[in-house]
Amino acid sequence: MLKVEGLTVRRGGRLVLDDVSFALRPGEVTAVLGLNGAGKTTLLKAILGFLPRQGGTLTADGRSLDRLSPADRARKLAYVPQRYDGGFRYRVEDFVSMGATACLGAFARPGTGELRRARELLEGLDCGHLAGRPMDRLSGGEQRMAYLARAMMQDAGCLLLDEPVSSLDLSRQHLFLRRLGRYVEQRRAGCLATIHAPELAYAYAPRIMIVHQGRILLDLRREEPGFEEALAQGLGTMYGPGLRTDFRDGLLALGWDRAP
Repeated sequence: MLKVEGLTVRRGGRLVLDDVSFALRPGEVTAVLGLNGAGKTTLLKAILGFLPRQGGTLTADGRSLDRLSPADRARKLAYVPQRYDGGFRYRVEDFVSMGATACLGAFARPGTGELRRARELLEGLDCGHLAGRPMDRLSGGEQRMAYLARAMMQDAGCLLLDEPVSSLDLSRQHLFLRRLGRYVEQRRAGCLATIHAPELAYAYAPRIMIVHQGRILLDLRREEPGFEEALAQGLGTMYGPGLRTDFRDGLLALGWDRAP
């Protein structure tokens, strides 16, 4: 499972992440909250090796990520990015099936079994109607669902998702997170997902981390005593004075005090 120790990253001379440490559990979604520019995307990209780091160690199942080949790294980590390159014209099912060949090399090609599995995954996400369509003709939200199916197809031990529901309408946000949670639990995978909405993180993530000013301000699991009180305090620190939090019937509602 993924373990991050002392991760430090500078970008443009600015300290973005400062001595960040945590470890993921199998079968658990960890939601990462933070303001714009807090370092959430930087965290994912540093783990993936897309950005250089100035300190820290990254391991998966006890093996250093730095020493893994691209194929071995693909067996450990699957990525759903925040933004997409819309220039490709693969059919959706072809794009999804490529997740199975990520660990085999650049010249591997999916076969009929992989294509069948890709269609099954799309159906499971209520996106079977996307089969046959080119990826560059999909909406941002539809592309997001295709990327999730591709990550599932990769069958990696850990999923890294960057703002996975930001392009989805309300019903699709909940569908996406329900399907993600079920997959992570069944696969016993680790999952790190950056999310803007604390309400969604509270509803679907057993563990919540807040990244604030380059450090982890809060890292709590739902079963820990005082979880809701600590989360309310962490959100107050992150968003500033005037935030109101209301926990009721397993849901979180946020509001703001009116200015006098």
